[in-house]
Amino acid sequence: MTMRDPYSERQTTFVTPEQVRLQLRTAGLGSRAIAHLIDALLLLAASALVVFGTAGSIYLLSSSWFPNDGYDYLFAGMFLLLIVMNVGYFIVMEAYRGGQTFGKKAMGLRVLQASGQSATILPVVIRNLFRLLDFLPMGYFAGSTAIFFSRADKRFGDMVAGTIVVAEATAEQRKRRARIDKRIARLQAKGLLLPELASELGAAERALLDERDWQLLSGWAERLDPKPPVGAQGLEQRIWLHFTEKLGHSRAAYPDSRPYLAALYLAVREDWEL
Repeated sequence: MTMRDPYSERQTTFVTPEQVRLQLRTAGLGSRAIAHLIDALLLLAASALVVFGTAGSIYLLSSSWFPNDGYDYLFAGMFLLLIVMNVGYFIVMEAYRGGQTFGKKAMGLRVLQASGQSATILPVVIRNLFRLLDFLPMGYFAGSTAIFFSRADKRFGDMVAGTIVVAEATAEQRKRRARIDKRIARLQAKGLLLPELASELGAAERALLDERDWQLLSGWAERLDPKPPVGAQGLEQRIWLHFTEKLGHSRAAYPDSRPYLAALYLAVREDWEL
């Protein structure tokens, strides 16, 4: 039996209600643990400020660090504020800041609904209330075990709330995308006219494309050469034939393979990359 690397991330494909396919990488245990550590340190610092602020207020009012009575309301208010702050932080950040706490943002992670759409307030509240279960018996042991054995890297809170934590594009992926964009822009500057495929591709056509199609198209884009050798031109022609046939596009309407493939790549890229 092959053991899974807990720090690894896995590709997961979602189909949204609009029948748009999203290929995302689920966040592994390692990156999530580091993100939570960052959040925990921030909350620890904020909690320390609240505790010392309350203690300082009591000292100013009573001239004593440990007054006998009369300041129970301040202690009660401090504990209530600490609870609200430590629980509310995750809910507010994930619900109103695009599914990202500061720790998740630092690690390039984001909470989404299982459909691939942005997480709304209700599932965010549910997943965070279930942190108590994930924490048992201590140190997020239950939640970490669930993530390790889950096919989609879900802790119990994610399973109940119908959410998932995904990893955004890495720096290398962003660089690769920028390189492709520059190559296409150079070709356009030299007179390459791209057809308006983005507005013409409907949900039904997008649903026809699978992961192998995306790998073929993105692989072509990564090797895009302003002056491809004869062999590469023949391969480009075969890729053009494949996609026009699969999508039912008229080859008379799109007679040139290169502008068609470049436009198709730009049109469907957001369906497959976060």
